Amino acid sequence: MMDIDIDQAAAEAVASLFERISPHGAEIVRPFLMRLFQALSEGHTFIRLTAAECQSLLRATPIVGTQGDTPLQLVQDKLFLGRIWQLERDLAREICRLADTDVAAVDWLTVSSRLNEWFVGEGSGGQKTAAALAMLQPFMLISGGPGTGKTTTVAKLLALLCENIVEMPRIALAAPTGKAAAHMSRALQQALGNFTVSETVRRHLHHLEGQTVHRLLKLRPPMMRPLFNQENPLPLDVLLIDEASMLDTALMLDILRAVPTGCRVILLGDENQLPSVGAGAVLAELVQPTVLTPQQAEELDYLLPGHGLKVAEAVQPLAANSYRLTYSHRFGDDSGIGCLARSIVAGEAQEAWQAFGRFPQELLFYQETQAQLAERFYALQQNYWQAVTAQDLQAVFCHQTDVVVLTARREDAEAFNRAYRRQLQHAGLAGEQALWFAGQTIMVIRNDYELGVFNGDIGVVMPDGEEDGGQTKLAAYFPDAGGWRRLPLSRLPEHETAFAMTVHKSQGSEYRKVWLLPPTDVQQSHHLLNRSLLYTAVTRAREQFAFCGSRIALESAIRSNESRRTALRERIAEETANRRLG
Repeated sequence: MMDIDIDQAAAEAVASLFERISPHGAEIVRPFLMRLFQALSEGHTFIRLTAAECQSLLRATPIVGTQGDTPLQLVQDKLFLGRIWQLERDLAREICRLADTDVAAVDWLTVSSRLNEWFVGEGSGGQKTAAALAMLQPFMLISGGPGTGKTTTVAKLLALLCENIVEMPRIALAAPTGKAAAHMSRALQQALGNFTVSETVRRHLHHLEGQTVHRLLKLRPPMMRPLFNQENPLPLDVLLIDEASMLDTALMLDILRAVPTGCRVILLGDENQLPSVGAGAVLAELVQPTVLTPQQAEELDYLLPGHGLKVAEAVQPLAANSYRLTYSHRFGDDSGIGCLARSIVAGEAQEAWQAFGRFPQELLFYQETQAQLAERFYALQQNYWQAVTAQDLQAVFCHQTDVVVLTARREDAEAFNRAYRRQLQHAGLAGEQALWFAGQTIMVIRNDYELGVFNGDIGVVMPDGEEDGGQTKLAAYFPDAGGWRRLPLSRLPEHETAFAMTVHKSQGSEYRKVWLLPPTDVQQSHHLLNRSLLYTAVTRAREQFAFCGSRIALESAIRSNESRRTALRERIAEETANRRLG
């Protein structure tokens, strides 16, 4: 209801502004404004119109136009807010700018040898193809589900790029959240230990540290405008962005505007995950089957003879800039989580339900009260609480990812956190009146550049070894470069308890066991619990997934699969055509 109220207020405010510009035009567009703002709040970038509606809106000048210089933009049967139309158009231009540039000459013999040396074993063929193709493309998207080896592929790709030029390239690793950035850093460093590379290259890559996109661009409140932009580009040769599905149109545009021409851009992500909170679906729009022109196929053949990729005279724009990894090293045919995830993506509700019966140890159904779930959750966290009692911070962080509760709505996460606190009070681990307690998992929800903690960072409250009035003082600790950082509780930026969190907030993380709580409101469940949210929750789990709801709710979510409406692909096609003509 609140979202509808916000959309209504926004529509009314814009309608009032339009009345001052053109009362006649404002009267015509008023019925469409609520639809536009509601669509925007759901992540769409336009609404579709009937032929009659289009004809009516063409009379609403100067509010509605077709040339991009009016508050509302009408393109065929699509109506955009002018700003959103311009964002997609500008983003298409930046993508094409970066994709339409020459790359450094490739040392064919060395790179081909390294590809055969580094990519061996079952399931490595797709990774090898992705890396080889990325050597030839300045703008590359590598997509795939969990366990398909995206980070492994990129670790070897970065090593190839380092060996292919005289000077070590300037490389940055970025992700939408601190959690995702830290996970990428750890995964990359681990991957570097799995193949043989020169000490110079290893040392160069070993020092890479992931950072948030906001930190990379130096986005600062209150206006959140980046320090790095077209006039002040990032001093980089290679930019790697993980969890790209979380990036909306506006933020992706800020990133690419700051990338100098000639810098390689490599995007990693899974288009089946939840799209960005903001409008657009950039990753999903860029993902497509890989198709090469005859010339591209010939170039790739030098690196990877008999690559087997499809070749055509006429190809879609950027068809050679996207490759999807499909072989999962983590979730094979004998994996319950893998079978469930594949059934969800395919929209096979009955097969998904049957997976719970085939893999009863890996896939669980809980239909219990919140108090019962909190008690069960506490039983699973015994290793965590033993580490808290022993004040073993390393073990605390190790067991922090043993199990997590995920929800579709923030309100449901807050409700479970309250229920769990009552359980901890009953166990004597949390006081009734105290704001803080040892072992309290917290998540930062506002960036603090001075303290170096960012939205999505997960920490834990623990004793800090000092006493105040006979009571042990507490502080917040966050993982930091192989250790942890201590922050006084009084200096913590805005945060929340995070034993339970939304699925959105969990992106970029992995846990041994994951529970998903559907919305308690049935109507909200149908609206919020959809295929992408369910898939994202399931694929956060490494060993076990539990659905804390009904079979009806599960199957309904799998059948709910409305794709976001966005025109980015059309804008890329237009920009590509303009560049060919120009």
